[in-house]
Amino acid sequence: MEARRDQIRQQATDLLEHRQAAGIEELDGPDATRFRAMKSDLRDLNRDIKEYREDLRRSQVPERFQNLGLRGRPVNSAGRLSPLGYSDEQLRRAYDAIGRGETAVLQMEQRDPGFTGVGGLIPPDLGPILPVFPRHESRLLDRLPGVGIDVPQIAYIELVATTGSAAIVAEGAAKPELLMPADQKVATARKIACHVGISYEAFGGGGATGDYPAFVSAVQAELLRTVVDTENAQLYAGTGEGNNQVNGLLSSPNILTFAATGSGTNAQHWTDLLGAISTLRTGPALAEPDLLLLHPNTWQALRAEQDLYGRFYVAADPSTDQVEQAWGVPVLQSVAFTAGVGVLFDTSLYGRAVIREPLVTRIGYSGTDFTQNIIRFVSEERLTQTIERPQAICKITGLPTAAPSLAETKSTAKR
Repeated sequence: MEARRDQIRQQATDLLEHRQAAGIEELDGPDATRFRAMKSDLRDLNRDIKEYREDLRRSQVPERFQNLGLRGRPVNSAGRLSPLGYSDEQLRRAYDAIGRGETAVLQMEQRDPGFTGVGGLIPPDLGPILPVFPRHESRLLDRLPGVGIDVPQIAYIELVATTGSAAIVAEGAAKPELLMPADQKVATARKIACHVGISYEAFGGGGATGDYPAFVSAVQAELLRTVVDTENAQLYAGTGEGNNQVNGLLSSPNILTFAATGSGTNAQHWTDLLGAISTLRTGPALAEPDLLLLHPNTWQALRAEQDLYGRFYVAADPSTDQVEQAWGVPVLQSVAFTAGVGVLFDTSLYGRAVIREPLVTRIGYSGTDFTQNIIRFVSEERLTQTIERPQAICKITGLPTAAPSLAETKSTAKR
């Protein structure tokens, strides 16, 4: 687009210079019409270029996630190693590759081995309206550093603490020794997967357009997002190698803990959050937390806490102030996180997510799918997590577990 814009600018300049050399001061007739068309094209191109640049800027990963990785394989964030989404053309080529194209009646029923259809509910000439599927949440993987591996396992070193300290010594005297008891561990990539069946008529194939492409697109997106929901839960609370799960943030027994008490005259927990931040900063890792994981009910309860004058602790004016942070630490909400528990950690120190196979979708058949004309989509990924410095993680207990009720809101408003 920029090349086209430069070309139009040059053509407009040539037109003006040519007419000026001929002694013509004002354009009229075909020249004026042509010049107006050029100006209109330039306005449109400038607008489109600006929009594309804004989209590109919004898609960039924050600077603090850049240049992470191991052995010369840096990435911006673990989410880029396992991206969400795929193009329709990719799916079409995959479908054409299996070389099958049958027709089937799309019915709202379960068939063995099971698929979901919407036939009978679709009126004639239904427009391209996306069905309303459940919404899904932000991806924790996008906030974590990551590394890709080419084998099923990765060995890493867990460092718990350093004992001893430097000291002033006399000439010829023995120097103090530092001890760093490192523990070698192995993390195995675990597979997270699910599948769904869609009728051939809905999907289409062999160059044909399906009866309901909007429904098919929504189903494919739902398949990916369902995998991501389980991914969030595993990265947060996976119970580790001994249970054939991902090493979750809470899986190491060596993480720090902080018990919230709701300190203060008005039983508020913001002082507790400061205490947890201090626990990390003064702990063995000297960590400076940059992410706080909370259940939505817990975060809403914290944001609703007020002082004796009815002012919110989170912000003096929450209608205009930024309230997605706690003491400057970004908050990520998910129902995959435990209510009443906060996980505060330093993403640059704790470890990293490890991707063996990025999130992909495959197309094929299972059981009697071929005779029933069902096309099956399988989405899966393989990943794990290394907890290299557990003292860069602090588990906060004793936080609120329920969001404010309507009665509590009314009571606050009357104060």
